[in-house]
Order: sequence, then structure tokens, then C-alpha cells
Amino acid sequence: MNIKKILSDCITYKIDGADYENLIIESISADKGDYSLPCFSFAKVLHTSPMEIANKISESVSGDIVDKCEVVGGYVNFFLNKAKFASMLLENFGSKDLKISFGEGKTAIVDYCSPNLAKFLHIGHLKSLIEGESLCRILEQCGYVVKRLNFIGDYGTPFGKIIGGLIKWGSLDDVQARGNDALQEYYVKFNQAEVEDETLTQYARDLFKKIEDKDPEIYPMYEFIIDIAMKDAKKMFDILGVQFDDYRGENYYKQFTDDTLKLLNNKNLLSDSQGAKIVDLSEYDMPPALFIKSDGTTLYATRDLSASLGRFKDYRFDKAFYVTGVEQVLHFKQWFKVVDMLGLEYADRLEHLPYGRFSLPDGKISSRRGRQAVLVDFIEHITNKSTEAIKDRQFSIEKPEDVVKKVARAVLNYSVLKVERAKDGIFDVEKAFAFDGETAPYMLYTYTRIESVLRKYENSDVEADYSCLNEDAFEVAKLINNFKNVIELAFNKRDASIVAKSVMELCKAFNKMYTTCKIIDGNDASTKAKINLIKALKETLKVGFNIICIDPLQEM
Repeated sequence: MNIKKILSDCITYKIDGADYENLIIESISADKGDYSLPCFSFAKVLHTSPMEIANKISESVSGDIVDKCEVVGGYVNFFLNKAKFASMLLENFGSKDLKISFGEGKTAIVDYCSPNLAKFLHIGHLKSLIEGESLCRILEQCGYVVKRLNFIGDYGTPFGKIIGGLIKWGSLDDVQARGNDALQEYYVKFNQAEVEDETLTQYARDLFKKIEDKDPEIYPMYEFIIDIAMKDAKKMFDILGVQFDDYRGENYYKQFTDDTLKLLNNKNLLSDSQGAKIVDLSEYDMPPALFIKSDGTTLYATRDLSASLGRFKDYRFDKAFYVTGVEQVLHFKQWFKVVDMLGLEYADRLEHLPYGRFSLPDGKISSRRGRQAVLVDFIEHITNKSTEAIKDRQFSIEKPEDVVKKVARAVLNYSVLKVERAKDGIFDVEKAFAFDGETAPYMLYTYTRIESVLRKYENSDVEADYSCLNEDAFEVAKLINNFKNVIELAFNKRDASIVAKSVMELCKAFNKMYTTCKIIDGNDASTKAKINLIKALKETLKVGFNIICIDPLQEM
């Protein structure tokens, strides 16, 4: 319910051009009402004091949603009729009330994760996965049809290194038996050997050239490696609850790069630079975008541009989001500008959403020296911690193994999303599993407490008496009513941490209410009012949990 519009409609004193609805704000404290309207911007128009204007507005307010108005220092403070507000909000409340419609009929594509299959997934990929997935869910809540794209890194010299390692020190049988562990072992060993033997660098490049040329001996080895690595990556995606619609990556879009280069040539954008082909971006205060290296091979920009052309043909997207690390900001600025220079119709639909680093307290993640925080090991560790956290709890509804998985996933995902997207985050495993404080287990426990209350309630046909709601219950109602605005703000800011923080506020507010307000109190009318409130809260938390990639529990 749009309470700001309702309040603005209660004001009969009109000022030309005044947008009361968008000026009304939440009051900073209960003694200053529930909502406030600052009147300072009207002073210049009416050539009178804000206090005088505030008094005129206050005197003109009518409507049973407003209990009273007070004027303080140029503000009109609205005190809501709590029973009326709660009745309007909670009668027939459902998840439909949290749907946003501005994306209806539109398609958004979201490119996220994009692992290099030559390397293990590490916890840095967790940030991309969860930020990207949460963005998809925000978009869906806003009405968009969303396509999840994983631009797989399955191209380049690293695959020459893996094949080189396999030829020198391994076997296909070993890979068949040990899977991606064997491939990573060859990759690390090759990188270590390369330090002592510089000829190995060219050897890896030559092997990759054979991959490009689909050499009858080397290319099948490459396909075998990709299949093994892809299966391993998909296992991680399944554990984290993320599914993609499109896994086409660099190798797939390489076939279209010649057409892309022709397009650039036809627009006279390509120029020579020491044997390489570039697009000069000096006019835009950026270094040149490199599209062909001096040895004739293409680069990320070539393949990203090719992919965008293919994706627009396939999906006719209205929005295209790229969720990657902050270190790729320049890369995206460059090729987005090239799209603009080409005059392509989707140029203004591309958006890069950089995220900060996410790591363990030990520090920066390395991917070549055998010391990386490998995601599979990290998830196993978190799952073990989850098992330990719930070992003394009894379950009659949920299966313990399902609870372990949901708690582990919630801890991981909330640890990512509670931090603003662009900021760095450090994951403290011990604190993350606490049942008090701002943690995922605290939120899950709150939800199970709601489920427990609802299971105890015996339905009654009496009319709810919302006048029984105390200040703490009313605060929960206000947070529920504001949650749709929270989702819209998260969309506008492209930041799921806004939703994560609001979900935590809802949980805290409910737990405070739970201690000050007996829910099933022996009075059918007042009990019905409080039950309607926590039913609405449950629906709101379900939507919020979904957005921040947490599966609710019935008991814990």
C-alpha cells in the first residue's frame, strides 16, 4: 500500500507544482510522528515562512488514516491511526502485494560467474554467482523475464598448458579417474615448470593453436577436458542453488569474430597499431580498445562484442547486465563505447555491475600457486560447520540433511549479500554461524519461530481487532509496508545488500515484538490481528529470502 500517496491525498490545501507524495518521508523518531512533510521548498514559491505553510497544510488534512498532525519547525508530522493502517495493509495481504510491474513485457539478460574452466572455482566466484543470481531475482520481482547467462572461459593458452601437462606427466585414464583435480594438478605443475623452462610458454601457445585449428589429435583432448571441467563447475552451481539458461562462452562466440571485425571495418573504426588492430578511444579519455593482437589472435573485447551481437539477436533484450570484478571496469567501458560508436540499437541497454573482492581472512586469493581458496573445499568446510551447528537439534518436519544444506547455503549467500556490491568483504566463518547477531542462522530461526506460532493457531472467523497492536507490532507492519519500496530501491541501486539489510530489520523487529506482545492471547479478535500481521510478515520474508538466495526452514 502506498502510504505516502494516501497521506498526500489527505491534504486538501494544494500548492501549484507541489508533489507531496515524493516529499513525504519517514519520521526520524516516534515522538515526531510516523511520517513527515518538510515545507521548506514551498517557501520560495509562496513567499512565506515554512512554519506558516506547514500550519495551513496541517489544518487541511482529513481522512481516517491520520490520527493527528503536529507542526514542528517547518515540518508537518503525521501520526497514523494504527488500527486503520494495519487493517488496510493486512486484510488479504499476499506475495502479490510485493510484485512490481515496471519490468512486465521486458527481457533482461544477466551475465555472471563466467569461470575460467582452466582453473578451480574459488570463493571469488561465489561473489559473482550470488550477486548475479540475486540481481536476477530482483529483476524477476520487478516483472522482467530473465535469462541467466554464464559466459564460460573455455578458450586461450591455459588450455594449452593443461594439455601440455597431460601429455608430459599425465594420462586420460588419470583424468577419467580423478576428474578436475587431475587437470588442475597438471595446470599448476606446468606453470611451475614454465618458470624454469621458458620454451614451455611457446609449447603451450602452439598447443592452443592446434585447439583453434581443431587438430585431430589435440582437439578431442580439449573437448574431453572441457567436459570434465564443466561437470565439476555445474556441481558447484547446483550446491549453491544457481541454474543457468545459457552456457555459451568464448569458444562458441569465436566463430563470429570475423563478422564482428568486418562490422568494425565497415564503420572505419579499426586502425593499425604496431601490427595490432585497435579502436582509438582517446577522444573519450580511454586507452585504445585492442581487438586483434599483433600475432593475429582475438581478445576478450572481440569475443564480448561478438557475444553481445549474438545475444541481442537471440533474446532481443531490454537490459543486459554484466556482473564481474571491479578490475574489469575499463574493459567494459571500452567495448560498451565501441558498441555506441557502431550505432547499435542496444548501446544504451548495456550495464556493467562491478563487485568488490570476497575472501577469507588469510587475504588475497591466488589462482596459480596452489594456495587458492578452492570453492569445493570451502563449501565442504561450511557444510561441516553447518552440521556441527545443528547437531543437538531435533527435527520432526524437515530432514536434518536438508537443514544442513539450507543453513550452509544461507550462511554463504548472506555473507556475500550483506556487504554492498562494490565493497570488499571478508568471510568470518565462526561469526557467520552464530544464532544471535546479524547472521543467516538468526534469520532462519526467526522464520521457524513464525512457522511455529502459525502451527499453534486455530483459525477463527471473528473480525480482527487491530487496535490491540502495540508499538513493536506496528513497527513490523510499517516495515512490511515499506518492503516493496526496498525492492525497487535495490533495483535502482543494483544492490541486493539493501534487501538483505531490510530482511534483517524485519527479523529484529519481529523478535522484539515477540517479547512484548503475546500473540495467541486468548482473545480471538486480537489474536486474529496479530496472526494476520505475522502471516504478512511470513509472505514478506519469503520474498526477501528468495531475493537473497536463502531457502526458508519450517523448524530449526
